[in-house]
Amino acid sequence: MARKPYWLGSILGIPVGLDSSWFLVFCLLTWMLADNYYPAEFSNWPPVLYWIMGAVTALSYFACILLHEMGHSVVALWYRIRVNNITLFMFGGVAQIEGEAPSAFAEFLIAIAGPLVSFILAFAGYSLLPVFSDNPPLLALIKYLAYINLALGLFNLVPGYPLDGGRIFRAIVWGITGNARRATFIAARVGQVFAYIFILFGIREMFSGDLGGGLWTIFLGWFLKKIATTQLRQLADSGR
Repeated sequence: MARKPYWLGSILGIPVGLDSSWFLVFCLLTWMLADNYYPAEFSNWPPVLYWIMGAVTALSYFACILLHEMGHSVVALWYRIRVNNITLFMFGGVAQIEGEAPSAFAEFLIAIAGPLVSFILAFAGYSLLPVFSDNPPLLALIKYLAYINLALGLFNLVPGYPLDGGRIFRAIVWGITGNARRATFIAARVGQVFAYIFILFGIREMFSGDLGGGLWTIFLGWFLKKIATTQLRQLADSGR
């Protein structure tokens, strides 16, 4: 049975919640920022400031993910597609959009809206860096968020279903073939291929000495493979 999220409230009528896995990642991200990123960037801060900035940055990161998911949701609402909720969890966030997009073009716009929001946030962050050059804590925060939003946008463009890039790829195939079911099948297969690529890359990272990064990449690949495989099973069941 799926775990019930911790509901925070709603935005534009869309309930927003936290999966229990979010708390683990929030603590890990706070620790990594306080123990690695901020001490490397600023060696003369008092220890408590590292932890405060680590927590603030982790919360800001998830706020950016929420905005990313709101990008998808706003476009879906424009097409009068119901958005059941947005849930933040260990891999980021997901907008539970109910039903199929009315066309391949609508699917394309819904899918690409999230990465566009991330790229806009990254551009805004890099543009603001000179403004905060005399305020080291804010400079470090904005610098990190600009970088992470750029990385988030680029990562989500990987054409591995169900990432945004996979949904964009699905929309393109749907537009070319005129067959949404076939497009979903092809996108899910490509998603499986990219999942195996992530797993192999993670193994390579582990043998290169980056144990933590390698395990995380392997876990991410496994997660993508699981979702893509589930999508293929659902297609097979619906075709019987």
